[in-house]
Amino acid sequence: MANEIFGPFHSKEDAIKKVSVLELKGLKAENITIFTNKENTAELEDRTDVDVENNAIEDDGKDSFIDKIKKVMLNSQYSGLNIHEKLVQLGVSDKQASMYVDAIESGEILVIADDELKMGNDPTSDTVTLEEEVIHRNS
Repeated sequence: MANEIFGPFHSKEDAIKKVSVLELKGLKAENITIFTNKENTAELEDRTDVDVENNAIEDDGKDSFIDKIKKVMLNSQYSGLNIHEKLVQLGVSDKQASMYVDAIESGEILVIADDELKMGNDPTSDTVTLEEEVIHRNS
């Protein structure tokens, strides 16, 4: 997997423009991920078709008051853990991931795209090459 990192961007508009450019270049939306903080998530999800990741802890509404307090405390204590691990899994070094997490938590936006998986690049093409045509005729 060949991931390219773009950003961090200081504005949502710049990140959205980058996603649009990547899609125009042939990358599928499913191969692009935006990493951002909780405040930017909803708008980026509404304005793009790509996966948007943040460090927010999900609340299913079934937790007790004490459980909710624990989640808030854990979220502030380990706020960078989730995105950090995902960045490392995508091939970012540990040091770079820490720098990106700090930027993301301060409101910047990171875009990561798998540049190998572009639309129309089917490795099992049905087209016959000239060499295959010559082999077929000589058989």
